[in-house]
Amino acid sequence: MELFDKMNEFAKSAATKTGEVLEDTRLKTQILNDEKSIRELQTKIGAFYYKKFAAGEAVEEEVTEFCTAISVHLANIEEKKAAINAGKRTAPDKEEKKAEIETSPESDDNEKDSEELPY
Repeated sequence: MELFDKMNEFAKSAATKTGEVLEDTRLKTQILNDEKSIRELQTKIGAFYYKKFAAGEAVEEEVTEFCTAISVHLANIEEKKAAINAGKRTAPDKEEKKAEIETSPESDDNEKDSEELPY
């Protein structure tokens, strides 16, 4: 009987731990879904301000910097698409890549963004 009691106790312990793992997994999935929703909403906010910028409406200076960087990237995309359509591919030279990195608002604001985000 002692063996059966130990097996029963082990089974109960395993079931409890499994339940805890399942609950943790469920909560982690909900956290990931909430974080995805936040990123989608942030994207929508960005699109809203970029549309205002593109329409020539006044936006805050910091937003203008981000929108200008987006415009540069959009122009680069169009240029590369045109090169592909023309049958020739051009790789950006080192100076162009360096300029993109230096003008990218993301490189300067990573620390600021992490402080402002609630997660």
